[in-house]
Amino acid sequence: MDWRINLGVVVLGMLLIISIVAVLAFLILPLALHRHRQHAPRSGIVALLYFIAVGFGFILVEISLIQRFVLFLGHPTYALTVVVFLLLLSSGAGSVAARHRISSGSKIFPLIGFIAALIVVDVPLLPWLLSAAIGLPFVIKLVLSGIVLAPLGFLMGMPFPTGLRLVKTVEWAWALNAAASVLGSVMAMIIAIHFGLTVTLLCAAAAYLLAGLCSRTWKSSVMVEQGP
Repeated sequence: MDWRINLGVVVLGMLLIISIVAVLAFLILPLALHRHRQHAPRSGIVALLYFIAVGFGFILVEISLIQRFVLFLGHPTYALTVVVFLLLLSSGAGSVAARHRISSGSKIFPLIGFIAALIVVDVPLLPWLLSAAIGLPFVIKLVLSGIVLAPLGFLMGMPFPTGLRLVKTVEWAWALNAAASVLGSVMAMIIAIHFGLTVTLLCAAAAYLLAGLCSRTWKSSVMVEQGP
């Protein structure tokens, strides 16, 4: 009730408001005006929603896993370093692999469905596994972290570059995905504080499922009108 006691929550709320206003002012409003002038088809809007959902899903998973690994690795700095490094490294490898293995929009939906299923499996499995292995030596913990995080990161690195190959509005796709990552990082903390990490991971799975539904608008490929 006293904002001076819960100052961190107040700052987090202010950060969310500032982020929303900034995204609306510098991205959503210009995008809406541009697409209104260009008479953009519905498929183009759905395609851009795909990148927003992928951005939300990735950052929600990343923030949730950082929080999960704090107790397991023994320090927030270790959790931040290990989780971010492994997810970025493995997702980069997944992006490279996507160039050769996923060439059409029809293959995105099964991939994203598998990612969402893997996240849901991690909801009950990950706390049990980390609790059971918490007494192991630190080096073994690092190896176990790689075994847990690398496959998920590898798969999560595939949807974004694959989607970029199917659209012409690459600038808007990059911008909206980045905006979703900024908002998602704040929202992940808010969801985790009020509802827990389990709900945060489930929200990430829901975001990927939304991206999968958006990808159904792509047959072999969907060409969206040229951006600015």
